[in-house]
Amino acid sequence: MFSQIKKKIVSLASVNSHNQIVVSGDRSAVYQACLNCKKLGAKYIFKLNTNIPAHSEILKPISKKLKKILNIVNVCPPKIPVINNVDVKFENTSIKIKNALIRQIYSTVRWKEIIDFIKLKKNFIMLEIGPNKKLTNLNKKDKNIIAFSTNNLKNFLIAFKEINKEKNE
Repeated sequence: MFSQIKKKIVSLASVNSHNQIVVSGDRSAVYQACLNCKKLGAKYIFKLNTNIPAHSEILKPISKKLKKILNIVNVCPPKIPVINNVDVKFENTSIKIKNALIRQIYSTVRWKEIIDFIKLKKNFIMLEIGPNKKLTNLNKKDKNIIAFSTNNLKNFLIAFKEINKEKNE
């Protein structure tokens, strides 16, 4: 899922929607890939504010370090469904969750497929846990999904209040 431009790696980092694709890898190769995409008709090209080639083959060696760390971490079976974003399926064992986390570092995030999968399973409340709300904003366009960012305490409390309300209905 990556190509080499002048011996430098560009990976398909994430497919967020039918019209939003993220590439990652060597900075100069990503720049060249973006120019090529523009020539082929891409309407918008944005540079993400990150210095890490996330979800690219460049990070494959780091996944070995993560594996060593995860080997000493206890991951309990989840009480709510956990979707593996590499394979787009539910994981319910410690080993499978750890394996997916390791592969996630260098593999494509299949976000659009995950959203389609969730809608099929009729799980419509989603929480984005992290410092921003990019994925929450992507999901707000879909009226069938209730999406919350938990990027601050206020949003965190609103999200869990909504989940409890849905749970009790």
